[in-house]
Amino acid sequence: MTWLYLVAATALCLCPLASALPPAADLVPLINTLVEQTNVPNLVSGVILYTRLYDTVTEVVVFTLASIGVRFLFAGEPAKPSVRALADAPSVVLCQLGGTIAALIGVELALRGHLSPGGGFAAGVAGGTAIGLALISGSAELSDRLYRRYRADLWEKGAVIAFVLLAALTLGGLPPPPGEFGSLAGGSWIPLLNVLVAIKVTLGSWAMVQLFVRHRGLL
Repeated sequence: MTWLYLVAATALCLCPLASALPPAADLVPLINTLVEQTNVPNLVSGVILYTRLYDTVTEVVVFTLASIGVRFLFAGEPAKPSVRALADAPSVVLCQLGGTIAALIGVELALRGHLSPGGGFAAGVAGGTAIGLALISGSAELSDRLYRRYRADLWEKGAVIAFVLLAALTLGGLPPPPGEFGSLAGGSWIPLLNVLVAIKVTLGSWAMVQLFVRHRGLL
Protein backbone atom coordinates (compact mmCIF):
# COMPACT_ATOMS: atom_id res chain seq x y z
CA MET A 1 0.00 0.00 0.00
CA THR A 2 2.99 2.29 0.40
CA TRP A 3 3.35 2.79 -3.35
CA LEU A 4 -0.34 3.70 -3.57
CA TYR A 5 0.09 6.43 -0.98
CA LEU A 6 3.15 7.72 -2.84
CA VAL A 7 1.25 7.85 -6.13
CA ALA A 8 -1.68 9.64 -4.50
CA ALA A 9 0.63 12.18 -2.82
CA THR A 10 2.50 12.80 -6.08
CA ALA A 11 -0.77 13.29 -7.98
CA LEU A 12 -2.01 15.68 -5.31
CA CYS A 13 1.15 17.76 -5.65
CA LEU A 14 1.10 17.77 -9.45
CA CYS A 15 -2.60 18.58 -9.92
CA PRO A 16 -2.20 22.32 -9.30
CA LEU A 17 0.51 22.43 -11.99
CA ALA A 18 -1.97 21.17 -14.59
CA SER A 19 -4.34 24.10 -14.12
CA ALA A 20 -3.67 27.47 -15.69
CA LEU A 21 -2.77 30.34 -13.44
CA PRO A 22 -5.26 33.22 -13.24
CA PRO A 23 -4.27 36.40 -15.05
CA ALA A 24 -2.15 38.76 -13.00
CA ALA A 25 -3.94 41.82 -11.74
CA ASP A 26 -2.75 45.30 -12.60
CA LEU A 27 -0.56 46.31 -9.66
CA VAL A 28 0.07 49.89 -10.76
CA PRO A 29 -3.02 51.33 -8.97
CA LEU A 30 -2.10 49.46 -5.79
CA ILE A 31 1.50 50.70 -5.91
CA ASN A 32 0.35 54.28 -6.52
CA THR A 33 -2.04 54.04 -3.58
CA LEU A 34 0.70 52.77 -1.28
CA VAL A 35 3.05 55.55 -2.36
CA GLU A 36 0.35 58.16 -1.67
CA GLN A 37 -0.41 56.69 1.76
CA THR A 38 3.15 56.16 2.98
CA ASN A 39 5.11 58.82 1.04
CA VAL A 40 8.26 56.63 0.98
CA PRO A 41 10.04 55.06 -2.02
CA ASN A 42 10.60 51.73 -0.24
CA LEU A 43 7.12 50.23 -0.26
CA VAL A 44 8.23 47.33 1.93
CA SER A 45 8.92 49.75 4.79
CA GLY A 46 5.62 51.45 4.02
CA VAL A 47 3.73 48.19 4.29
CA ILE A 48 5.52 47.02 7.45
CA LEU A 49 5.28 50.35 9.28
CA TYR A 50 1.96 51.64 7.97
CA THR A 51 -0.49 49.25 6.35
CA ARG A 52 0.61 46.25 8.49
CA LEU A 53 1.62 48.20 11.58
CA TYR A 54 -0.50 46.00 13.87
CA ASP A 55 1.57 42.98 12.79
CA THR A 56 4.84 44.86 13.28
CA VAL A 57 3.88 45.90 16.81
CA THR A 58 3.16 42.24 17.57
CA GLU A 59 6.53 41.20 16.13
CA VAL A 60 8.32 43.72 18.34
CA VAL A 61 6.41 42.46 21.37
CA VAL A 62 7.29 38.82 20.51
CA PHE A 63 10.98 39.73 20.21
CA THR A 64 10.78 41.52 23.55
CA LEU A 65 9.22 38.42 25.16
CA ALA A 66 12.03 36.30 23.71
CA SER A 67 14.61 38.61 25.27
CA ILE A 68 12.81 38.45 28.62
CA GLY A 69 12.68 34.67 28.36
CA VAL A 70 16.45 34.43 27.90
CA ARG A 71 16.97 36.64 30.95
CA PHE A 72 14.61 34.43 32.95
CA LEU A 73 16.40 31.30 31.72
CA PHE A 74 19.77 32.44 33.06
CA ALA A 75 18.48 34.26 36.14
CA GLY A 76 19.60 31.61 38.62
CA GLU A 77 22.71 30.32 36.88
CA PRO A 78 26.24 31.32 37.93
CA ALA A 79 28.49 33.13 35.50
CA LYS A 80 31.34 31.25 33.87
CA PRO A 81 34.80 32.15 35.17
CA SER A 82 36.24 32.29 31.64
CA VAL A 83 34.91 32.87 28.15
CA ARG A 84 36.23 31.04 25.12
CA ALA A 85 37.12 33.24 22.15
CA LEU A 86 39.14 33.13 18.96
CA ALA A 87 42.87 33.14 19.61
CA ASP A 88 44.57 33.39 16.21
CA ALA A 89 45.27 36.93 15.07
CA PRO A 90 43.94 36.63 11.48
CA SER A 91 40.53 35.41 12.68
CA VAL A 92 40.35 38.17 15.28
CA VAL A 93 41.18 40.85 12.71
CA LEU A 94 38.62 39.46 10.25
CA CYS A 95 35.92 39.38 12.95
CA GLN A 96 36.68 42.94 14.02
CA LEU A 97 36.68 44.12 10.41
CA GLY A 98 33.43 42.29 9.71
CA GLY A 99 31.87 43.71 12.88
CA THR A 100 32.82 47.26 11.89
CA ILE A 101 31.33 46.81 8.43
CA ALA A 102 28.16 45.24 9.87
CA ALA A 103 27.77 48.14 12.32
CA LEU A 104 28.10 50.73 9.55
CA ILE A 105 25.63 48.82 7.40
CA GLY A 106 23.22 48.71 10.35
CA VAL A 107 23.34 52.49 10.71
CA GLU A 108 22.78 52.92 6.97
CA LEU A 109 19.82 50.52 6.95
CA ALA A 110 18.24 52.21 9.96
CA LEU A 111 18.53 55.77 8.65
CA ARG A 112 17.76 55.11 4.98
CA GLY A 113 15.61 52.00 5.24
CA HIS A 114 12.55 53.89 4.00
CA LEU A 115 14.40 55.15 0.92
CA SER A 116 16.24 52.02 -0.21
CA PRO A 117 16.19 48.30 0.61
CA GLY A 118 16.59 47.94 4.34
CA GLY A 119 14.66 48.86 7.46
CA GLY A 120 14.68 48.53 11.21
CA PHE A 121 14.71 44.75 11.45
CA ALA A 122 17.50 44.40 8.90
CA ALA A 123 19.47 47.11 10.70
CA GLY A 124 18.97 45.30 14.02
CA VAL A 125 20.23 42.06 12.53
CA ALA A 126 23.32 43.86 11.22
CA GLY A 127 23.88 45.47 14.63
CA GLY A 128 23.47 42.17 16.45
CA THR A 129 25.90 40.55 14.02
CA ALA A 130 28.47 43.27 14.73
CA ILE A 131 28.16 42.66 18.47
CA GLY A 132 28.38 38.90 18.06
CA LEU A 133 31.54 39.20 15.99
CA ALA A 134 33.06 41.49 18.62
CA LEU A 135 32.26 38.99 21.37
CA ILE A 136 33.75 35.93 19.68
CA SER A 137 36.90 37.89 18.81
CA GLY A 138 37.74 38.41 22.48
CA SER A 139 35.81 41.55 23.53
CA ALA A 140 33.36 39.84 25.91
CA GLU A 141 34.56 41.63 29.06
CA LEU A 142 34.65 45.03 27.37
CA SER A 143 31.19 44.43 25.92
CA ASP A 144 29.84 43.49 29.34
CA ARG A 145 31.29 46.63 30.95
CA LEU A 146 29.83 48.86 28.22
CA TYR A 147 26.44 47.17 28.49
CA ARG A 148 26.30 47.82 32.23
CA ARG A 149 27.84 51.30 32.17
CA TYR A 150 25.50 52.75 29.56
CA ARG A 151 22.46 50.82 30.82
CA ALA A 152 21.65 49.33 27.45
CA ASP A 153 18.72 47.45 28.99
CA LEU A 154 17.00 50.76 29.80
CA TRP A 155 17.59 52.04 26.27
CA GLU A 156 16.06 48.84 24.92
CA LYS A 157 12.94 49.26 27.08
CA GLY A 158 12.72 52.92 26.11
CA ALA A 159 12.87 52.03 22.42
CA VAL A 160 10.00 49.54 22.84
CA ILE A 161 7.84 52.05 24.72
CA ALA A 162 8.55 54.82 22.19
CA PHE A 163 7.78 52.47 19.29
CA VAL A 164 4.44 51.44 20.79
CA LEU A 165 3.49 55.06 21.48
CA LEU A 166 4.35 56.21 17.96
CA ALA A 167 2.53 53.20 16.52
CA ALA A 168 -0.53 54.16 18.58
CA LEU A 169 -0.36 57.71 17.22
CA THR A 170 -0.11 56.38 13.67
CA LEU A 171 -2.98 53.93 14.12
CA GLY A 172 -4.99 56.68 15.79
CA GLY A 173 -4.66 58.89 12.72
CA LEU A 174 -2.28 61.42 14.29
CA PRO A 175 0.82 61.32 12.06
CA PRO A 176 3.02 64.39 11.53
CA PRO A 177 3.24 66.07 8.11
CA PRO A 178 4.47 63.55 5.51
CA GLY A 179 7.48 65.64 4.48
CA GLU A 180 9.21 65.65 1.14
CA PHE A 181 9.05 62.42 -0.84
CA GLY A 182 12.46 60.75 -1.03
CA SER A 183 14.03 62.71 1.84
CA LEU A 184 15.30 61.36 5.16
CA ALA A 185 12.49 63.17 6.99
CA GLY A 186 9.80 62.07 4.53
CA GLY A 187 7.27 59.42 5.36
CA SER A 188 5.71 60.72 8.58
CA TRP A 189 6.65 58.44 11.53
CA ILE A 190 8.14 55.72 9.32
CA PRO A 191 11.83 56.85 9.50
CA LEU A 192 11.67 57.19 13.30
CA LEU A 193 9.90 53.83 13.65
CA ASN A 194 12.67 52.24 11.61
CA VAL A 195 15.32 53.70 13.93
CA LEU A 196 13.45 52.55 17.05
CA VAL A 197 13.09 49.02 15.71
CA ALA A 198 16.80 48.97 14.86
CA ILE A 199 17.72 50.08 18.39
CA LYS A 200 15.38 47.54 19.96
CA VAL A 201 16.58 44.57 17.88
CA THR A 202 20.27 45.52 18.26
CA LEU A 203 20.12 45.98 22.02
CA GLY A 204 17.88 42.95 22.49
CA SER A 205 20.31 40.81 20.51
CA TRP A 206 23.18 42.26 22.54
CA ALA A 207 21.45 41.35 25.80
CA MET A 208 20.68 37.78 24.74
CA VAL A 209 24.12 37.08 23.26
CA GLN A 210 25.79 38.68 26.29
CA LEU A 211 23.86 36.36 28.62
CA PHE A 212 24.79 33.28 26.61
CA VAL A 213 28.43 34.29 26.70
CA ARG A 214 28.38 35.12 30.41
CA HIS A 215 26.57 31.97 31.56
CA ARG A 216 27.68 29.45 28.94
CA GLY A 217 31.19 30.62 28.26
CA LEU A 218 30.63 30.75 24.49
CA LEU A 219 28.03 31.68 21.90
